Amino acid sequence: MRDPSDIATAAAKAPHGIADVARSAGVSSRTLRHYDAIGLLPATAVGHGGLRRYDDRALVRLQRILLLRSLGLGLPDIRRVLDGEPDDVAALTAHVAWLERERDRLARQLAAVRTTITRIEDGERLTAAAALDGFASVP
Repeated sequence: MRDPSDIATAAAKAPHGIADVARSAGVSSRTLRHYDAIGLLPATAVGHGGLRRYDDRALVRLQRILLLRSLGLGLPDIRRVLDGEPDDVAALTAHVAWLERERDRLARQLAAVRTTITRIEDGERLTAAAALDGFASVP
């Protein structure tokens, strides 16, 4: 049986409760328990009553999981990526660069759609370049 002080110490090192993490991440507690069960995101500590707690490193791992999920990767692929890229800062830096490119692409698409709306409303002709800016799959 574990010493209650051990549980308190582990909880202090893992200040983020499962409910707060789930709410902040936009996932369910059940999802986090599943990630723990498959070894993708182990809880840092388990407190009284089996309450899972997470430290900052676990939050970084969850952030990476969510980023990779948004790219359409399945959980087995996400696990392989995370295990193959142990340097969180390098991986997140690369992801920031991708997100910035994606933001710029979406901004171009937004501008193109607005231009199209304006030209349609004004009865003007469209140009392919203006109407399709940001839609090419290759930058």
